[in-house]
Amino acid sequence: MRDSVLTRLLARLPGSLSYRLPLLVVVAYLMGALISGWTVYNLYTRSSALSTAESSGEVLEDVIRQGLQDRLSTSSRLPAGPYLFEYSRNLLAPLPEHSIPLILELGDDRVRAAIAFQRPPKLPNALRASAGEQTAASRLSELSKGIARQDQIASLHVFLPQNAVLSITAPRIWQNRLSQTWVVLIGALAFGLGLSLTLPLAFNLVAPFTRLAARGETATDADVLPSTEAKLIRDKIHRQSERFRAEQERKARGLAAVSHDLRTPVTRLRLRADLLEDDQIRDKFEADLDEVSGIIDNALDLLSLRSQPEESYDFSLVSLLDSLVSDYRDTGKNVEFDASGEVELRSAGSIFTNPEDLTVKAGNACLMHGQPDKLRRAFSNLIDNALKYGGRAIVSVKPYANDMLQVSIRDFGPGIDPDQMERVVLPFVRGHAPQSERGVGLGLSIASELIELHGGTLQFTNTEPGLLVTARVARG
Repeated sequence: MRDSVLTRLLARLPGSLSYRLPLLVVVAYLMGALISGWTVYNLYTRSSALSTAESSGEVLEDVIRQGLQDRLSTSSRLPAGPYLFEYSRNLLAPLPEHSIPLILELGDDRVRAAIAFQRPPKLPNALRASAGEQTAASRLSELSKGIARQDQIASLHVFLPQNAVLSITAPRIWQNRLSQTWVVLIGALAFGLGLSLTLPLAFNLVAPFTRLAARGETATDADVLPSTEAKLIRDKIHRQSERFRAEQERKARGLAAVSHDLRTPVTRLRLRADLLEDDQIRDKFEADLDEVSGIIDNALDLLSLRSQPEESYDFSLVSLLDSLVSDYRDTGKNVEFDASGEVELRSAGSIFTNPEDLTVKAGNACLMHGQPDKLRRAFSNLIDNALKYGGRAIVSVKPYANDMLQVSIRDFGPGIDPDQMERVVLPFVRGHAPQSERGVGLGLSIASELIELHGGTLQFTNTEPGLLVTARVARG
């Protein structure tokens, strides 16, 4: 497409989108006006010709009666309303092959006539007289309109007494033109062609911004018509992305350095804690050191989750969760797992029973493509959170949509304050928790990061009693 003549022509347009869009609107408006004008003009011209023919029967009758009374003189074509007539003492040339003979009744007079066509008439029935009684003017009006409906040049030859011939033409109404059907078809095709030329240009102009909204990317130079604004936005996003990446790497390196520097004094403090004679003080001292180490390690994990290498596989989410729950149960933790899928059906009624709603349970594998180790860690954090604050967890999994899976984890604890629902996934933020429960507030943050890495979301809902955590992940 880039190598086409149209593309090379469009590439010469102004580079700024603020100039291209008005130009596109003007071109589309002019094209639409041109097509509409041509269509309306042709339809109006044909309709006007039919109307003129239908109202000119008296003119034809007057000319033919003058010819019957031999009151016409031989001369060049003379005008009579929309018609031109020529009176001659004999037929000047043989009639064409597609001529149609007919008899005209003008009161008590019956006159032979013929309509000369260069091509076969497309509506021959329109030339026939109506079944009912008609005046001469009405019949001639109907005949003139029937000739005009053939949409081709025609002439009416009336054979008078003594071999005289009256030849009548109508350049304005008996002429070559497109039929109403062809005018509408050509107008529709022209409109479709114009649309096919303007729509790709419009889509191409908005393509960089569509990509930016969909994937956080802008169009590259390979696009047909990247606008100046699209290039500026792309460059700015690239610069901001590089700056953000460099800042994140700098923070991670700084935190890693702090962690490394803290590990040495923490190790010395552990060694010195062993010298404490009071066991109770020593245990509290070591617990505080463990908490400091956990904060550092979890913070480092949160910053490096997306950069940690792991292969993606096709696996069953049901099998992963079943294995994870089994590990918890082997250690005596109160965790239940439900992997049965429920399908809502309605039974068929009969003369003996009424239709009823049924729930059918069936096994489901919930196959997906992703990083199982990271998902295992995310769900472990969620289950740990449920056990810590509720003492019991119920895990269930089912398909949510064609491309999504849903995992629900319910506990029976105090729940979360509604004002904290959106903040619990932030680092170092904890919900309602007893002061005796230790934690650094990074478990849900890590779980949310890993779920988001798999194209999913976390949702928290208070139940009676407890908290329901709903995790949705993409299948691939």
